[in-house]
Parts: sequence; structure tokens; C-alpha cells
Amino acid sequence: MLGILASATGTAGGVAYIALKGNKEVGWNKICNVYDKFCRYIATSLALSLFATLLLLVLSICSALSKRTP
Repeated sequence: MLGILASATGTAGGVAYIALKGNKEVGWNKICNVYDKFCRYIATSLALSLFATLLLLVLSICSALSKRTP
């Protein structure tokens, strides 16, 4: 589950980067200056996804350590 969540977070980061900077090689323009609300939403969702990834990582480590202790 952690791998899937981390992969989704990375994908969202890639979309956010393309929206912010654009890609001139393939002809994609920046869209954050046109669709400001979209960029705020994707930034919020990326921050929440990063938080969820870190929280799941901490919970997984705690779970693994609790099973090791007698």
C-alpha cells in the first residue's frame, strides 16, 4: 500500500510540475497563470498526499517494530 501511495504522490507531483512550468518540447504551456484555482487544488492535494505517505510510513514502521518485540 505504501508503494502505491508513494507512486500516486509522485505522479501528482509530475502533473503539478507540468502545470507550473509547462513543457516546451512537446508544446504544453504553463496553465497555472490561467487556471489559478486548479493549481491551488493540486498543491493542496499534493501536500495531503505527502502527509498521508509519511504517516503510512511511520505507521508501518511502528507496526513492524511492535511485532519484533516479545
